[in-house]
Amino acid sequence: MKKEYSEIFNLCFPQFHMSHERFCSLLEKEKSTYFDFEENGQVAGFAIVDDYAIRLLCVAPQMQRKGIGTKLLADIEENLASKGYEKCLTGGVSSKMFIGAVEESWGFFEKNGYKSVGGCEEMLIRLKDFPKGDYVLHGHEIAEYGWFQGDMEEIRAAVAAVDESWVQYYTNPSNIYVGRVNGEIASFCQVDLNAQNYLTDAYGKVGMPGCVGTVPKFRNKGVALEMIANVTGYLKEKNMDISFIFYTGVARWYEKLGYETFLTEVFGVKELTNK
Repeated sequence: MKKEYSEIFNLCFPQFHMSHERFCSLLEKEKSTYFDFEENGQVAGFAIVDDYAIRLLCVAPQMQRKGIGTKLLADIEENLASKGYEKCLTGGVSSKMFIGAVEESWGFFEKNGYKSVGGCEEMLIRLKDFPKGDYVLHGHEIAEYGWFQGDMEEIRAAVAAVDESWVQYYTNPSNIYVGRVNGEIASFCQVDLNAQNYLTDAYGKVGMPGCVGTVPKFRNKGVALEMIANVTGYLKEKNMDISFIFYTGVARWYEKLGYETFLTEVFGVKELTNK
């Protein structure tokens, strides 16, 4: 991958500043397709596409508003249509970076015919500030919390009741934290003490609760909120600097514990005309 790509990325997203090696480790894939635009022999903008999803499209700040992004987008769409794809997406869930169009850039995609089909927030809390807020926890009235112990089929069944696509990620019992009500799994999450790939080194040590869910019959009882409060406290005890929430649609829920949104993304789609 051209070094100019990471250099332009760092100019566009200084809050995620990273080395070229790390940039490649996050975005370089065997089947990725690369597009770029050169001005006077220099790369002025680029895009990285996986299948029919645009994982990243960046134009150097000093070269923006000159039609380069529009040209790159047209090249992408023409290429995808020629391969028989019927649509183009912004983002891609498999990405360890952006999984949608960054909100600030959404107007560009919308102007070019993309329709929003949802979105998500990414959140964090600086653990030196935890706990903070006036949240009230109710889970302690009915639930007990701890690291998962038991048959893996039990946790997989609980996860499947929330989202069957998550079951594939629940393979390591040592990083699973649960809340139980009368011995039954009510809520669950994974705990990652090495989530550095999701944020630049400037954020320090990053931990992350992930794939957080509550079995439907136990919802609205405060169990999951208290579970995440416990996990956030655990990350602080482990000397993490940041607790990070990747890809959530319930930002207001996390805000009760003091988490703040630092990135909002839009899932966009455009129907293509095959040529």
